[in-house]
Amino acid sequence: MIKAVLFDKDGTLLEFSDLWIDSVIGFLKEKDLTEEDRRSLYKKVGINENNKVEENSILSSETARDLAEIFSEFIKEDEEKIYKELDNYLLDFLKNSKSEIKETCDLKKLFEYLKSKNIIIGIFTSDNYRQAKFSMEYLKVDSFIDFYAAADLYKKKPDTEGLEIFKEKYNLRDKEIMIVGDSKVDMIFGKDTIKVGVLCGTGSKEMLEEYTENIVENPMEVLSFI
Repeated sequence: MIKAVLFDKDGTLLEFSDLWIDSVIGFLKEKDLTEEDRRSLYKKVGINENNKVEENSILSSETARDLAEIFSEFIKEDEEKIYKELDNYLLDFLKNSKSEIKETCDLKKLFEYLKSKNIIIGIFTSDNYRQAKFSMEYLKVDSFIDFYAAADLYKKKPDTEGLEIFKEKYNLRDKEIMIVGDSKVDMIFGKDTIKVGVLCGTGSKEMLEEYTENIVENPMEVLSFI
């Protein structure tokens, strides 16, 4: 019996828009980089020649700290300084581009149904907490979220630190938890949890099929598994 559903954010609950690509490009424009280094950085984090994000890349499924670590290889600044500056930049960029925060389905309807079934709702994201919280507040669905596991609160996915704390808090077992996401990281997160892959993000059907038989177009369709 499913008692909790944990959602990835970008590419799952929210459209993986050009917002994140544009924010990284904007951040790097302010840095003293040669054009060659800039292009090398784009490639390394997963921005292709068409300025689109690559499947299972750093940008699609890793954290701001991971980005800062890579940036520090090219930018002559302390990695921690880059990370803090990047974290603030991403939040400001998000706030200034909030019209680009778009849900992949009717999240209010989805969450209301889950709550009517007394199901606990969590967000497990590679973003930092402030960005995740702002996005849910902007969409007016923050009140439905019981638990946030963000990259600056717990060890990043697929490490299960946040999952173990979540399980302890709500007295749950792995098999009572459904994890919904669009990337490889989401699919290998939590050994015995039930996995549902969504096709509204950066992950392909072929990739998701390597990890689960449960594949849907968007998160609303997970209701068929409840």
